[in-house]
This record gives sequence, structure tokens and C-alpha cells, in this order.
Amino acid sequence: MGSRLDLQDDQRRRQLAWKAISTLSAVVGGIATRKLLERAWTSVKSSEPPGNPADRRVSWGQAVQWAVATGVGVGIARLVSQRLAATGWEMATETEPPGLSTH
Repeated sequence: MGSRLDLQDDQRRRQLAWKAISTLSAVVGGIATRKLLERAWTSVKSSEPPGNPADRRVSWGQAVQWAVATGVGVGIARLVSQRLAATGWEMATETEPPGLSTH
């Protein structure tokens, strides 16, 4: 019975560790992506991106363009950060991250 509890504790620790690592990776990736998108917008549009696209003073065109750019950018950044975090996890532990496999 004791080894069963130890196994459950180990699985919980691994799940918590993975959540912490993947969350940190996503946050860092999100911040970096936002900065990159702001710089790209500024260089292409020669103006700052909308601070709040929902503001009625921002044109629909600008608001939609910024929403699409950030949506695509954040989606790609999330994918990249998850894969990088998973690769790091696998290198460090020689196991798949908990709950990541689709098999």
C-alpha cells in the first residue's frame, strides 16, 4: 500500500512540476511575442499598435489587423513554448511530460 501512495505522490509532483514549467514557458513566450509583434507593427505601419483595439477611437481596420496579428502570434508562440518546454523536460527526465501524449 505504501508504494502505491508513493507512486501517486510522485505522479502529483511530476504533474505540478510540468504545470509550473509549461506555464512559465508560456508566459515568457507570450511576453516575447508581444514585444516582437509591437516592433513588427511599428516598423510596417510607422505607428504604434492600438493600445486597446476595443476603443471606439481605433478604426475597425486597425483593430481587426491587430487582433489577427496578436491571435496568430500568440497561438504560434504557445505551440513553440510548449514544444520547447516538452523537449527540455524530456532531456532532463528522460520521460514524456505528464498528460502531453495523445497516444
